[in-house]
Formats: sequence, structure tokens, C-alpha cells
Amino acid sequence: MSEYPRETLFRYIYGNWSTMVVFVYAELGIADHVWEGTVTADTLAAATGTDAQALTRVLDCARVLGLHLTNSAGELTLAPTGELLRSNVPGSLRDVARLNGADFRYQPWGRLLEYVHTGSGRDLSPTWEKGTIPYLNYKPEALKMFEAAMSQLATHTDEDQIIAGHIDWGRFSSIVDIGSGNGTLLEAILDQHPDTHGTLFDVPQVITDISPQRSPNPLPSRLRSIAGNFFEAVPDGFDAYLMKNILHNHPRRQCLQLLRNVADAMTQRETRLFLIEFSRVDQNGANTLGCFTDLNLNLLVGGSVRSIEDYQTLLQDAGLQLGTVTNVPGTERVILECKVSEGRSV
Repeated sequence: MSEYPRETLFRYIYGNWSTMVVFVYAELGIADHVWEGTVTADTLAAATGTDAQALTRVLDCARVLGLHLTNSAGELTLAPTGELLRSNVPGSLRDVARLNGADFRYQPWGRLLEYVHTGSGRDLSPTWEKGTIPYLNYKPEALKMFEAAMSQLATHTDEDQIIAGHIDWGRFSSIVDIGSGNGTLLEAILDQHPDTHGTLFDVPQVITDISPQRSPNPLPSRLRSIAGNFFEAVPDGFDAYLMKNILHNHPRRQCLQLLRNVADAMTQRETRLFLIEFSRVDQNGANTLGCFTDLNLNLLVGGSVRSIEDYQTLLQDAGLQLGTVTNVPGTERVILECKVSEGRSV
């Protein structure tokens, strides 16, 4: 390690300070303001409606973190790290920073000890009872931020492109993405497979919000959308069903309901379901992102990152059979290809 143990531990102990400085920087759009012209703490305070002295303290910390540079006149210019907090630029992580510092995501972590004692985030997290999307249904701006953050995370690692090129999706004439979000994965698949048609399936609020973003849409004739609730029913008649980052967001009973709905919709023996999820451990026995994601989701929504054996049991109980398991390089994820169990009618 490049750091001494004491320095490493101090960085962990005070990591929440850095998290919140970056959150405020992103939430206030500081990077966008600085990009528009060299500015000072006073002009930034006026532009963001904040207290100049308090903002100056935050900006000093942001400078130490390497988000910007300050000259002798107190004028700010963005550093490369700060550039990533601009809006609508390739590689932007602004909404990821906003999401990680938002009250409904950040505050439950301050009660982690209570979670450890009780084993549940039920009374600690506002999203635990119903899940993130239902909680945000009545907070349209926060929902838009959440969907943007998910897209930024996928773009950051190029995982959509990697997944699109890692499976022979061209063997399916029609694919439906269940809980599709803004549809970047399905668009990546269709872009690489010109004879395949795709359908986005998500709650009405998400489908309505992504429609304006799809102009101009390079795939208008092969991509459509359907609004619905996957806990109630899933549209049938597709050759392949796709779910990315869905199961780990829900407790087992809800996963079973969703998977049974998908199994009901898989009307042909040749139909396949593809689950793209973190795995509890990778082939080296250490999955850093998966471990922290598991803790985060169990605290916030009662979800879980499962082992391959756990996925297999879950699928069997839903009337599905696990087939091929494919590791997705560079993402700590696996693709689980599933079919309807032999004993289940279709």
C-alpha cells in the first residue's frame, strides 16, 4: 500500500467529510458556474443563494480535494476532477455525487450501528418499506436525478457497451428490458444488433420522463416503451427478457413475485431471461463493490447482493432454471441466463 496504516485509517474515519463537500459542490452546480467564467466565492454565493462565509469554507475544502484551483485573487478554475462534476458532459458524475449525498441515501448510514443491532433498515431508511422508485414517484426531480445517476454509473465503466457485446443478443428478434430506467443498455444492444427490436418497460413516471430525452432517437423504428408495474404483471410475447440491477434492490419475497411474473410471461420454451447482477464474491473470492453494494442496499431497501447459489435457489422457487453464468469483465457483474423450468407449463 502507498499509505501508512494510520493515514489509511484517518482517510476512512473522516471519509464522510469528503462525501458531503463533493455533494454540496455537485448539488449547487459549482462546476457549471465556474466553467461559465472565472468566479470568486462571493459571486458563487450570490449565484447559488448561499452564505458567502459558509460557502468559502466548503470551497476551501473542495480545493484541498482537488476539485478546483484558486489564484491569488481568489478566482476559481476547474481541475480535471472538478470537470467531472459539470452537467451534460461526457463522463459526468454530478448526479452520482448528488445521489450519494441526498438525505434518503446518506442519512441512514449515520444509523448503521442501529441497523447492525436490529438487522433491518425498516425504521432507519425512508425507502426501506416500498423501495427507491415508489418512494421517488412523488419527488419528480429526485427521480430524474436518480435515473441520471444510474446512467452515469453505467457510462463511467462502459458497462452497457461491454454487456451489449458480451452476449449474442442477435439471436433474439425481440427483447424487453424490465425496469429499464432510461434505456441505455437496450439502446446499446440494438445498436450492435440491427435486426433486433427492443421494448423498455418501467413505471409510468420513468417512461414519461425518458420520452423527451429520446429526441432525436437513432433507433425510432426498433425501440418502443410500455409503462407498467412489474410486481403486478410483465408483458408477454418477447423472445428475451432482460433485467439489470433489479433483483438486488428488493427483498426475497418481492424478487419471487417479480420472477414468477416474468416466468408467466415467458410463453415459449426457447424464451430466455437474462439477469445482470453483482455477485456476492468473484472468482478471486473478493468483490469490493459487491460487498459494499450489498450492505448499502440491505440498509436502504432490504435488498441483497446474492451468491450464484442463492440466485439458483431463488430462480428454482420462481419456476425458472439457471443456465449459463457469464462474468462481465471490469464490472464485478455476472450475466445469468435462465429459462422456464421443465416442469412448469408455458
